[in-house]
Amino acid sequence: MNPDQSLCNPAEAATIEISADGIATVQFAAGGPLNIISSSTALSLAAQLRALAGNDAVRVVVFKGAGTKTFVGGADIRELAALAPQSARRFIAALSEMCEAARDLPVPSICALQGWCIGVGLEFAASCDLRIAADDARFVMPEVKIGIPSVIQGAFLSRLIGEGQARWLMLTGEAIDAQKAQAWGLVSDVVPRAQLEAAAQALATSLAALSASGMRAQKRVLRTGEAPHLDGSIRHSIEIFGTAYESADPANLMGEFLSRKGR
Repeated sequence: MNPDQSLCNPAEAATIEISADGIATVQFAAGGPLNIISSSTALSLAAQLRALAGNDAVRVVVFKGAGTKTFVGGADIRELAALAPQSARRFIAALSEMCEAARDLPVPSICALQGWCIGVGLEFAASCDLRIAADDARFVMPEVKIGIPSVIQGAFLSRLIGEGQARWLMLTGEAIDAQKAQAWGLVSDVVPRAQLEAAAQALATSLAALSASGMRAQKRVLRTGEAPHLDGSIRHSIEIFGTAYESADPANLMGEFLSRKGR
């Protein structure tokens, strides 16, 4: 891509490049090689996306992870391990704000998913319109294994892949590969890893060539047509997330995880 505009600040959560034809490419730039999401990263990215939403030159947004290992490697477990009920609610509300900023984009959003897509990474991807996966992509909602529930925009998984499959992901904490994700309807296409960026850009280019006003109107229709209970489910899940920290399980299980990883 030869960017027409480049919005890059080392303190921000993502680099954003906007091409001459209105394709904004957002690459996660915080959280190290695994693209880990902390509460501050989430709020920073939310602010960047709100600003991007106000740019009338943007016609499509493409999200991708930095590096080769993950799209998003989940939430910052060190921060998670130190939470108490009230701070847990603030933490998860920040992550929800990030996902909502993606959901509220007035133009189509595409996720180019490579490597691992973990927890909040999958919730973020579910908040976007379209998803393309590399053949090495893996998807997992592992929260139950560390004593907390999968919440916020995880509520979108049922409408994307069906109630049974969503329950399987959230209750087992086990991963699925790209081929199963496509069979379940989580992603529309699976391509070789080397072709992922080109595939996402080709889709973005085709969408950017359509009527900008028509596309924005279509996005408003789709947003308005979403089941009204989803917003309530997201808000209620923030409260439930906080109550999980009334137990010692999250701190104990996350502490064990960090010890095993030598962190």
